[in-house]
Amino acid sequence: MNSERWDPNGGPGIRGPAGVAQGGYAMWVAWIEAFRRGEDRDTTGLPSIDGGMGSYVEARLLERLSAAFSERVRQWQSVVGERIVAAPPVDEVAVTALLRDAAPGLEPLARVAGSPLLPRAMSLAMHDLLGQVRAGARDAVEESSRRAREPAAEPRVPRVTRRPPNGPVPTQRSPDGGRPPRLPGGPGRTASVGDTEAGVAHPVVPSARTRR
Repeated sequence: MNSERWDPNGGPGIRGPAGVAQGGYAMWVAWIEAFRRGEDRDTTGLPSIDGGMGSYVEARLLERLSAAFSERVRQWQSVVGERIVAAPPVDEVAVTALLRDAAPGLEPLARVAGSPLLPRAMSLAMHDLLGQVRAGARDAVEESSRRAREPAAEPRVPRVTRRPPNGPVPTQRSPDGGRPPRLPGGPGRTASVGDTEAGVAHPVVPSARTRR
């Protein structure tokens, strides 16, 4: 057993298997944090996550990588959403152009998903997530295009019913008797903006602890 103290930074003074494992962990943590910030560094020199660093260490690494990967997905989705709002596509040509221009943003994520350094289960989960994200983006862009092509609805002027002189004023009631609309989720809950606007889901890559 190595008698030297285990340096949390994985410094060069550590010897033995524990030092190698901790040094690899520190290298991966630095790479993952840079990836989360949007940097796409080379993975050359990183050790494979294949059990050589220990199950506990590798489980922590995979959790960090999963969170960073999902964060990069959310960043890409936000960029696509901003482009849709800034210039809604009005036809299929514009839809295709918007998706084509946004596609390079997912290429670094696809390279990570295809890295031989990761466990196969993690790679498959990442590829599956990217497939869902691409499909969801296309649906959102096409829906925006459809709405942009819809003609603006003309405001309807309510009809005023004439009543005889000195006749009683009818009581105005809503179709449901004046009560606020009920929504799923419990009695007494009323409609709100959050109930009528659908958000974009951000699935999280499950942490994989299986070895290759």
